[in-house]
Amino acid sequence: MSPGHPATLSSESRWLRRVLYRVQQFLASLRPRVSAEEQAAVAAILPAAALALFDRMARRDQRHSLEVLRRVQQAAPGQPDLAAAALLHDAAKTALPGRRLRLWHRVLIVLMQAARPGWVQQAGRDDPGSWRYPFYLHAHHPELGARLAEEAGCSPLTARLIRHHQMKLSHPPRDEFEHLLALLQAADDAS
Repeated sequence: MSPGHPATLSSESRWLRRVLYRVQQFLASLRPRVSAEEQAAVAAILPAAALALFDRMARRDQRHSLEVLRRVQQAAPGQPDLAAAALLHDAAKTALPGRRLRLWHRVLIVLMQAARPGWVQQAGRDDPGSWRYPFYLHAHHPELGARLAEEAGCSPLTARLIRHHQMKLSHPPRDEFEHLLALLQAADDAS
């Protein structure tokens, strides 16, 4: 295919858009902010223990979760379990003291995933004292986050949405759970 071929342009254009999106995401993560109004909105959605979990998350993850919340509330207002899942879907990445994905881990993970799919999964080790633990945490954060949400008093539906938020559906949503999951995934991918 020649460089001017439409399929090549489309592929290059998608790649460039993805790179630009990641650069913007990185720059925004350097100085994230959460307003008092946003904090009050979170407090109105989450039970007290889940609010404490949200408060322990890194500010950049809080900011991302608030963007996911905004998108799911636009798409499906009046869904408290979906709203709670939006706020806590990435909680396991940074809410556990001493067990965090730092910004440099995230950059390295993106590069590793681009270089060879599955590499991050292979690099991870379930040993919080290991330098390889952040890769494990990234790969397993849905299950770990679901457990944290359950322990913090969130509903079984919220925990189930968190547990499955990285598992893309291979078919159109068939039931209410899959519909909510598809909304959460779309909001997460867009934020």
